[in-house]
Amino acid sequence: MKKLFSSLNKTYMIIYAFCLLCYQETFARAGGGGGHSSGGGHSSGGGYGGGGYSGGGGDSGIIIIIIIIVFVVVISLKKNKKLPGNGNAYSENNLSESSTELPEGLTNEKIGAAFLSIQEAWQNKDLKKVRKWISDGVYQRFNAQFEMMNKLSQVNKLSNINIDGISIVSTNNDGNYQTADAAVSFTMDDEFISDKYPSFNQKYRGESAMEYWTFIKRHDAQTGKNLYDNNNCPNCGAPFEISMGEISRCGGCGTLTNNASYDWVLSEITQEDDYNEGSSFSKKEDLQELTKNDDLFSIQRIEDVASNIFMQIMEVMSGQPEKILTRFSDEETMNQILKDKKESGDFVFDRLYLNCVDLYDFYTDETKLNLNFYLRASYQRVQAGQKLKLIDEEMITQTYEMVLSKNSKALQTAEKETVFSYECAKCGAPYSDTTNDVCEYCRAPLIDFNRNWVLTYFKMVG
Repeated sequence: MKKLFSSLNKTYMIIYAFCLLCYQETFARAGGGGGHSSGGGHSSGGGYGGGGYSGGGGDSGIIIIIIIIVFVVVISLKKNKKLPGNGNAYSENNLSESSTELPEGLTNEKIGAAFLSIQEAWQNKDLKKVRKWISDGVYQRFNAQFEMMNKLSQVNKLSNINIDGISIVSTNNDGNYQTADAAVSFTMDDEFISDKYPSFNQKYRGESAMEYWTFIKRHDAQTGKNLYDNNNCPNCGAPFEISMGEISRCGGCGTLTNNASYDWVLSEITQEDDYNEGSSFSKKEDLQELTKNDDLFSIQRIEDVASNIFMQIMEVMSGQPEKILTRFSDEETMNQILKDKKESGDFVFDRLYLNCVDLYDFYTDETKLNLNFYLRASYQRVQAGQKLKLIDEEMITQTYEMVLSKNSKALQTAEKETVFSYECAKCGAPYSDTTNDVCEYCRAPLIDFNRNWVLTYFKMVG
């Protein structure tokens, strides 16, 4: 493994080092990891009708101004669409500009509704309503943060959420999949509250930011399906069970609803400071040749797997059961992670945001294809007890290296569509106990290089 990392892409390392120096203060909204502007956001006029007129003009001028204001308000109310119950809105006027044409089946209205639904899910710490159209990696990012927030009795209240604009900035072919990056600019009020530790509460008003939301869909996906505006299975039509959690599986026919075969699936949320249009991976064609017989392989999907694994590692580092690692890690790597955990001591994350995940290289050995990733996360740790004690005085941004491996021969046939790390790759049975080393139904080992991607290296840089 030392040989592997002695040949790291030096340019890539320089870029990551520069990113670490460019760290900005982080605030907590859904997606997280973004810099919040200390210089203010929108003017006090705010919203869509911000600004005004200069003084003067007498009574007739005032009457004209009143008429104009009433007209603008009426038009705005007619054009705004609202997410029921929370008063958040977006305007159709702000959803039409795109530098790239919208791909089939992905609309600005769908992106806007997804954005607002995610904000609602985030502040309620409840992903049931959005689980059907978010990837496993996105689910794990949110769910892990909910677990950590609950340990500190924290909630993040979001209000006055306004989408100022949506545009498709990039579309790409990725194996048998298509990806689309949507730039979403918005303003909101953001309040982070802990009744247990009020000294660490934060509040921001009129924050403005931009995020890049990456959606993925298969080229051969069924047409006419919409996971965003109904609560029925796209395969059999049965109503979704309200209990959907780690696995987004229809209780009627067993289909995985978020597998990009039915509709566009939200696969990543990237902050503006972390976004690079297009992939920096220079060996895409070489990797596609090695995986050409596996029609479920794509760079975006494997980066989602890496995201999923990272968040579960961070959960273990902050106190979750160590046996979680047996879902996806080989023994040597697991022991190294547990050694690092012991050296770090007991702590809880006050904030944890996975800023970006990038596949940057791969190599083959005698039997395996090994994929190399860089991951960058921002976090703040605390020692929890009767009195909260900060370990990190401010947010820290750190880079990690990860390798996922799979037997090369296993890539000669298409893999079965499964939920990574939550169900048996052989028979599809869900794991009911994270302490099991084998599937309780078919007895297949959980770690199997012939059936799934296995973590074979994980290290913090520096």
